Amino acid sequence: MKRITQLLTALVFCSLIVFVSCKKKKKSEKDDPRDAVGMAMSKTWSPTSVTKDTENRTEWDGFTIGFTYNSESDIGGYSVSGVPSNEGASDVWGSGVSWTFDGEDESADTGTILRSDGITVQATLDNPDAPTTLTLSFTITDASARAAGFNGAWIFTLEAN
Repeated sequence: MKRITQLLTALVFCSLIVFVSCKKKKKSEKDDPRDAVGMAMSKTWSPTSVTKDTENRTEWDGFTIGFTYNSESDIGGYSVSGVPSNEGASDVWGSGVSWTFDGEDESADTGTILRSDGITVQATLDNPDAPTTLTLSFTITDASARAAGFNGAWIFTLEAN
């Protein structure tokens, strides 16, 4: 009987050691939805349609936007080319703009992008696992006088290059 008690005691201690040594996942090790969506957006996109206040804007033909995303800092960037030569057109996308997703960690809203120039963009990927279409909608309200013709609700429907 003494032998069984010793074995049970040893089993209890071993079990405690195993459970104590198991670490919980750190918050940073949890799946962050921003990483998957940010990486899915990280490619070059070209418009299939561009509208401002429901009016087709064909001057954006030849436009491309390339997104980048850093999963360590949760900050993205983008570069544009083929911006129309119309005065003020460059104000639609700005220059040197970075972006983040709205919210923090696992509760981030990957459908809302906050640009560093203060513009909030609604972003929709057709298939987050293998996207071919990205729709970006945003409103410009504070364009300068020379760019006032660019105030309004913009929708860029883009396809991956």
